[in-house]
Amino acid sequence: MTDPQFFTAAGPFSLGKVLAHLGLDPEVCAEQPDPNALISDVAPLSEATPQHLSFFHNSAYADALRKTRAGAVLVSAEAMSLVPSQTVGIVVTDPYRSYGQIAALFHPTPVKTETVIDPSARVAGDVKLGEGVVIGAFVTIDAGARIGAGTVIEAQVSVGPGVVLGRDCHVGTGVSLSHALIGDRVNFKPGARIGQSGFGWALNHSGVDNGRHQRIPQLGKVLIGDDVEIGANATVDRGSGPDTTIGAGTVLDNHCLIAHNVQIGRRCVMAGFSGVAGSGILEDDVIVGARVSVLGHLRVGAKTIVMAGSQVTKSFPAGLRLSGVPAQEHRQYLREQATLRRLAQQQDLDASSATAGQGAIASSRSDKGDTKDG
Repeated sequence: MTDPQFFTAAGPFSLGKVLAHLGLDPEVCAEQPDPNALISDVAPLSEATPQHLSFFHNSAYADALRKTRAGAVLVSAEAMSLVPSQTVGIVVTDPYRSYGQIAALFHPTPVKTETVIDPSARVAGDVKLGEGVVIGAFVTIDAGARIGAGTVIEAQVSVGPGVVLGRDCHVGTGVSLSHALIGDRVNFKPGARIGQSGFGWALNHSGVDNGRHQRIPQLGKVLIGDDVEIGANATVDRGSGPDTTIGAGTVLDNHCLIAHNVQIGRRCVMAGFSGVAGSGILEDDVIVGARVSVLGHLRVGAKTIVMAGSQVTKSFPAGLRLSGVPAQEHRQYLREQATLRRLAQQQDLDASSATAGQGAIASSRSDKGDTKDG
């Protein structure tokens, strides 16, 4: 259940308004729901009451759907038969996506219309602020920065010289932004680090200069497109000369690492603890599971899916499903795993047979010894 202490609440809304928000007409729904019935909020299947709307998109929760008390539930056509009789089933193509739209209807993001700057913040005199910008406690915004209208900057954020933040962005507590040009509606979760120096070093193999390695100046910047989300404690290094780029609509989970010169395409998704090493390229619509590593100077083609825990050690064309260490096409990975299991099972059988054979030989020798002694 949502807690009004933490989330802005709207509603209740009529079921007709909820359906209209999804572009649906009550007249064409299979169950002809009452459009005047009131829905007060969204809730999980197991907690919902007749005043709530819920959703079902994962077969693991089939029993929860059968037992739910929700007034209405978003389901696929295939799951409609699981909806209990007292609950209105609303058939949609993607229940999870539709739930996101309805949850945002009931819990909209507060909109500020006036610029608010906390007295403890330090904003350089030439910084340009759009209308409705909110700047929290102990924020530092350095010379030449530009902040778009409606952007919210929470406490203890550092915005470096010349940084450009677009409209309606949200910058979480403790974020640092430097050497970056950032689009509209970008969301940085707490602790994200953007634009710091990349990992650029010339290693000292000759022993000169007391063996010290040579730092390579990182002279590029970070370019972030519209509608990007950067997770908590994720890091995006600026380029060493070329820029590091994050395409529009991309989502990086918590603790992701994007190294210098990396190019991430549009609408890519990276789950937690994944990373792309220097100058790596993910084309548009790539999906990367948790704890994946992509080695430097490689290209992963558009719409490729990299399964969790994989390590990409060579470039791949578009449209593949990859898994394993090193990563390979998923079907080949499964075949290899099946072969290994069969080999292991055969080895166990061979070992058991050998043990049994040795036991039989030992028993035979013992019997012969007993006969001789007698």
